[in-house]
Amino acid sequence: MTQDQLVEVVKAKAPSTPASFYEAKDFADAMQYAVDITEKKRHCEMLLPEEGKQYGPASENGFPTMLERFIAAPGLSDEEYAVLEEKVAGTDITPLRGGLRDHMGGFDTSITWADALVADTVTCIVNSNREEVRLGTMVAEVSIMLVRKSTLLDKLEDANSIMLDLLNRGGASYTAFITGPSRTADIERVGALGVHGPLELHIVLLED
Repeated sequence: MTQDQLVEVVKAKAPSTPASFYEAKDFADAMQYAVDITEKKRHCEMLLPEEGKQYGPASENGFPTMLERFIAAPGLSDEEYAVLEEKVAGTDITPLRGGLRDHMGGFDTSITWADALVADTVTCIVNSNREEVRLGTMVAEVSIMLVRKSTLLDKLEDANSIMLDLLNRGGASYTAFITGPSRTADIERVGALGVHGPLELHIVLLED
């Protein structure tokens, strides 16, 4: 398939995973999209309340909500992170680049680069060797995956060369395959979103 055809496959199949799809004009547009999503969502539920800290009203689930908003972006370069900082200026959003262990109770949004995206299953392949990246993709309520169009693959078996490259970088390797938001039905066979990870997954495609 051509790159344009793969984009159309992702666009058509993303809602069934269910994931949201956005084709960004450039990196700045992608960061603005992340900020807009974060501002529109309800304040993050604090799953591990800290004694003595002020919180907002309880959510419909009975958890206190955070007064601040956070976007975690541990995998961005210095230049990319500067763009995010520019976009959050004047908002109530605080960008985070590290120290995510201090936010294990939850934060609003994470931004992560995917190493590849399998169009057929809309599966993001993410090198998660760094703990900060792992926490970003698991603890945030909303996960935003940045995908370069050149890394789009047709089928899962097309990822063999990428997997070999990741595994041959030395030492232990932690590679995540992420399809849609967190889902489970292991409690009385009732489907639930966000139990083991993000409530939402947004795939943002960018030109190289």
